[in-house]
Amino acid sequence: MRLKLLAILGLLVVGGAAIFVTVGGLPSSAAAATTYLTSTAAVADVSDDIAATGAIASSTSWKLVFGAAAGATPSGQNGSPATWRVTVLKANVGDRVKKGQVLAMAANPDLDTAIVTATNDAASAEIQLATANDAYIAATTTDTQRQTRSALLNARNGLTNSESTLAELKDERAHNSLIAPADAIVTAVNVTRGQDAPTAEAIDLASVAFEVTADVVETDVASVQVGQTASVTVAAISADLTGSVSAIAPVALSASSSNGVVSYAVTVKLNAPPPTLRPGMTANVTITTASASGVLAVPAAAIRGTSDNYTVLVMTAAGTPQAQPVTVGLMTSSLVEIKSGLSAGDVVVTGTSSQQRAGTTNTGAGNFVVPGGGGGGFRGGGGNP
Repeated sequence: MRLKLLAILGLLVVGGAAIFVTVGGLPSSAAAATTYLTSTAAVADVSDDIAATGAIASSTSWKLVFGAAAGATPSGQNGSPATWRVTVLKANVGDRVKKGQVLAMAANPDLDTAIVTATNDAASAEIQLATANDAYIAATTTDTQRQTRSALLNARNGLTNSESTLAELKDERAHNSLIAPADAIVTAVNVTRGQDAPTAEAIDLASVAFEVTADVVETDVASVQVGQTASVTVAAISADLTGSVSAIAPVALSASSSNGVVSYAVTVKLNAPPPTLRPGMTANVTITTASASGVLAVPAAAIRGTSDNYTVLVMTAAGTPQAQPVTVGLMTSSLVEIKSGLSAGDVVVTGTSSQQRAGTTNTGAGNFVVPGGGGGGFRGGGGNP
């Protein structure tokens, strides 16, 4: 009888234990232990950037024509000869030329003859004006005064026109040489030594002052301002360059047919471009829209709460997290400036990592809740508050 009672008690104990485990009285593995992912508050440079892609281009180009200043065209008035015979040519496509360098020279004998004729015409007009003036002074009646006055005015107009024609012809002859208006690259040569030059441009130049125009999406362009610094990477020549925003288009570009994104053309002027840089090369542009140098900062993953009520979790000496209110400055997707509430060297929580006997489960830096840490989940940075 006693043995039966012991057997029954044993069965009850085993069954009760099974039921206890079934309803969750003991986990099938040991209780999870939470560890904290941390970072240290430190002095750093915080910057908010916008990325875009564009193409390298020369900031200015010129079309040089015999008989006119760079970028202008000969007047061609009063039948001035336009045919120039090239006598000197010192430029080839691809040459880098310096400001003031003579690239070509030409002669125009017909223009020289026209200048002699215009000089004589001006001298004749002066004589006619003097004669008309004498006649006007000598007039004694009303009728003769009117007639001589009309002749005097016509003579004055004649002299003015003659002098204007002479000045234009002399100006054309003064531009018998093609001179580089700035440091540039020769992009086209349309003349040959010993041959007549075309009436259009003889030599084309492109400035070695380069710029890149990038398409910035509408959600970012409001943060861009003229004068902001930019870094430019040109993979084709493995070059990392610097520049600044020089222009922002007031009108949007046509939206992309593939994604419908509206963008604006933003021009960045480059500083000290290398000789290997060429127009048309692809460039990756990063524009710094806000920056704070040498400030106390923490990873954006450490920031919790909302605007005007930000906190971080600081690890205490006992190894437990404690909520600490902070005042923030510049906020970016990676770093946040801390204006008050922390000191350099403070250890802050950026996430948690749960370790179990059966394996390790990591919860990254997103939306974590720290046991005993206080209200609010993780909030990443992203722009100024």
